[in-house]
Amino acid sequence: MKFIIYLSVIVGIFFSAQSSAQKEDHAPYLVYLKSHFNPCVGVLIKNNWVLAPAHCYLPNLKVMLGNFKIRIRDGTEQAINPVQIIRYWNYSHSSPQDDLMLIKLAKPAVLNTKVQPLPLATSNVWPGTVCLLSGLDWSHDNSGRHPDLRQNLEAPVMSDKECQKTEQGKSHRNSLCVKFAKVFSRIFGEVAVATVICKNKLQGIEVGHFMGGDVGIYTNVHKYIHWIESVTKDK
Repeated sequence: MKFIIYLSVIVGIFFSAQSSAQKEDHAPYLVYLKSHFNPCVGVLIKNNWVLAPAHCYLPNLKVMLGNFKIRIRDGTEQAINPVQIIRYWNYSHSSPQDDLMLIKLAKPAVLNTKVQPLPLATSNVWPGTVCLLSGLDWSHDNSGRHPDLRQNLEAPVMSDKECQKTEQGKSHRNSLCVKFAKVFSRIFGEVAVATVICKNKLQGIEVGHFMGGDVGIYTNVHKYIHWIESVTKDK
């Protein structure tokens, strides 16, 4: 993972020579999970709940929302401690299946232009549907460890049959596969391409080591909707 992150930074420097400004995309649902280890990305699904990959269960975790830029402050920045972390009951480190967890925030997030919850998918998506891949990236002037930009790209969803033929997809169940374009206008690190959003709803969230060639493997959120709703419902 470190190699991919470093590669992203190096390629970002390469592209900076061709672009005087790096645009940040609008993705107010993204949450940066900051810890002493590798950075992770989650999604705000309610004002007090975040959905994230279970492999992001890391020590000293802090939930960062709003503006992530270190050198610029715009008043939307929020840092909230988790009060409860619930991993999916069947998750195992030995197998990247069921790679989901829910994080309950110690206090509700303050919603603003850069902090907004994202609805969950309530059905499967048809193969060939072009969805938005949304995540975090490093700006050209950021040589640090943590990403500071929201970035988006589009890619089509693959059929289950196509997915099962890939090296990554054959070992995953409840998965969602997307086909990356051969050439990107931007280059992402592994942490960046963290979510699949179809028809303005969260359809997929990344599992460990999801990138391989031109295929991305994601946990299909729709398969876990009942578990998510039962955990996050108001008591």
